[in-house]
Amino acid sequence: MRPINRAVAACAVLAMCAAACGDPDSISGPPAPTESVPSTESVDTTASADTILPGPATAPPVTLADGVDPADAYLDATTEIYSRTLPDGHEFVARLSNGSYADLFGYSWTAPTGSAELCLGDHALLIGVPGVVGWWGSAWTSSKWFNDILSTQPLTVQSTMEIGDNSPAGTYLVLRTDTDSSEVILLSSVGTEIDRAPLVNGLAVVVMPPDAWQDGGSILDLAAQLVGVDGQSSAPTQLSYGDQTYPAECGPGEAPVRTLPTAGAQPADASTAEAQIRERYALLVDQTIPSDEKPTDLLDDDTGVDSAVATLNQGQYADDAANAIYTVDELVFTSPTEAWFLYTITTPASTFPGRFGQATFNGSVWQTTRATLCQDLSLAQAPCHPNPDSVVPIDPDFDAALAEWNSRAMLYPSGDGCPPLSQC
Repeated sequence: MRPINRAVAACAVLAMCAAACGDPDSISGPPAPTESVPSTESVDTTASADTILPGPATAPPVTLADGVDPADAYLDATTEIYSRTLPDGHEFVARLSNGSYADLFGYSWTAPTGSAELCLGDHALLIGVPGVVGWWGSAWTSSKWFNDILSTQPLTVQSTMEIGDNSPAGTYLVLRTDTDSSEVILLSSVGTEIDRAPLVNGLAVVVMPPDAWQDGGSILDLAAQLVGVDGQSSAPTQLSYGDQTYPAECGPGEAPVRTLPTAGAQPADASTAEAQIRERYALLVDQTIPSDEKPTDLLDDDTGVDSAVATLNQGQYADDAANAIYTVDELVFTSPTEAWFLYTITTPASTFPGRFGQATFNGSVWQTTRATLCQDLSLAQAPCHPNPDSVVPIDPDFDAALAEWNSRAMLYPSGDGCPPLSQC
């Protein structure tokens, strides 16, 4: 077994650059809870004989050196709220802490706003297969439990755990609902049934084999149906992680945003100058026009640009670059011969807003600076040589505001992707 980070589905793969998904236990997670606490009555949810189940290979038990599972220190402060006999004969168990997440694991809240219960969870949910110790040295993993899941979907993914030793042979999905239902049916991306399990205390644990989605897919490509107490099945709904927004009190607020420089002396005809900058920049980045058909003076310096463009056209982001749309969002003249602008790059896979560019007047025409184009080529892993620094306006006030925000942000806890009892 191996824990899977509750990284939100919205963590998309960015074309033209690498991006990492945020930690699911960081301050961008679930919403504020309510005062309600789920029932802690333990109910056996052994699947019926006609339930269609996969048969994943569970990792061989790991022997504990001292015979003590690290979770043992916490189990007495929890109550079993779900159990299910798995196809391999083991028992999957979910336990909810009697107190808050912070109380169970001994965390304290020292940030200037918020509280441990509000921001770390009303409870901790421990899930595991007792007797089958994972490679990280425990049969259990933990996740934060918020009483109010505030989801727009009838069913959400509370937590997950992989099956297998280092290489997944399948996945346990802990699904959660606040509807009056008796069973959950897990469906593949093409609508075929994968597994089904009874719902108890708003939870159901289903088993997902490794081939449940196509290459490049994710858990959120799967769907599920809820079976009501009357035996009627709902329409399929895509799996969801619910609302992933914490209350504002749980973080330092929005970070300051760097802005364009203050306007300076203007060109004699600012409107005409701005129109020329926009027109010539659009021509520069237009991938439908061959370079040898464009004016040779679009850039103030083209050193290393042709070579970088050739690298781009042979690289993995060639198609994304060819279909990229460049939009100049705002422009300001800092002098009669210098302009700064904010622009956005939109590719088929992602959007890159808030980029800074520069243009200069050479006495005849306005030219985009080499650094402006080279920073985009570098983003697509095709840097110019020599490669200039990215175009960023100097703003001491912004730097001071960002430093203050960073200092304040350090006072708030953020997850490192490894919750207690887990190994990343």
